[in-house]
Amino acid sequence: MKTLLLAGLVVATLFSCKSKSEESKVMHTPQKDRLNIQVQGHRGERGNLPENSIPAFLGALRKGVDVLELDVVISKDQQVVVSHEPVMLPLYMLTPEGDSIPQDKEKEYNLYQMDYAEIKQFDGGSKGNVRFSQQQKMKTYKPLLSEVFDTVAASIKEEGLKPVKFNIEIKSVPEEYDVFQPQPEAFVDLVMGVIQEKQMEEHINLQSFDPAILEVVHTKYPEIELAYLVGENTYAENKTKLSFQPEIYSPYFKLLDTAEVAQIHKDGLKVIPWTVNEPEDIDAVIALKVDAIITDYPERVLEKLK
Repeated sequence: MKTLLLAGLVVATLFSCKSKSEESKVMHTPQKDRLNIQVQGHRGERGNLPENSIPAFLGALRKGVDVLELDVVISKDQQVVVSHEPVMLPLYMLTPEGDSIPQDKEKEYNLYQMDYAEIKQFDGGSKGNVRFSQQQKMKTYKPLLSEVFDTVAASIKEEGLKPVKFNIEIKSVPEEYDVFQPQPEAFVDLVMGVIQEKQMEEHINLQSFDPAILEVVHTKYPEIELAYLVGENTYAENKTKLSFQPEIYSPYFKLLDTAEVAQIHKDGLKVIPWTVNEPEDIDAVIALKVDAIITDYPERVLEKLK
């Protein structure tokens, strides 16, 4: 994600059988707010396992998260691929031969110009990630969104695990239209095609930093819950960039304070900050009475919410 909210197999507490307007109403009692904060595993559990990989999603699932957060891009053959970047990022990706990717060559590995069969051959876990020292190294790959849905559903059934939702970020940048990604409408239609095929409409929400993506979803698929991701500016400034009010406002956590959260809740939106990893920051956002927390270390947030 940069990264917020939901989709899986079953219904998580905040988004069960209520209408979207009902879901947007947030009730406040200090103890309930604390206990009802949802935990979202960022890219699975990036702090511990290779990001956006099957092992990371299953790891977070087994720890008890409420939501699995992930990112999607599009391949040359129109497959919906789980990846934070539309390229093979040198930071943690290796070629099929096990070689590092030079920093100045990453754009040559444009996923939008590669068929999925080729993409799957690249290793996303053996190199590790220097930004996350405790991340376990293992050979893995970029899965399809459909595979993630199927694998998580099977594990929930076979292991008797708590159902989860999926928070799916559509990775979109206007400057990259037709180069690293489709145009917004085509992008949304491809993602929704997978969601509809797997009958996941009630178990997901879509999120994006790109207002154009959110506008398309709102117009063509009004039943889908939406989260507006932001990394700068105030809520008052950011809300003017959309023609409608989404269900969720998902800012970088340092943009929030008590007054900001109160105003967002007053307007009927849920507040789901990203990406909250350090113990003192987790404490701070819990105190703000947010509705969910996106984190690379779900075990840290789960422990504090006990």
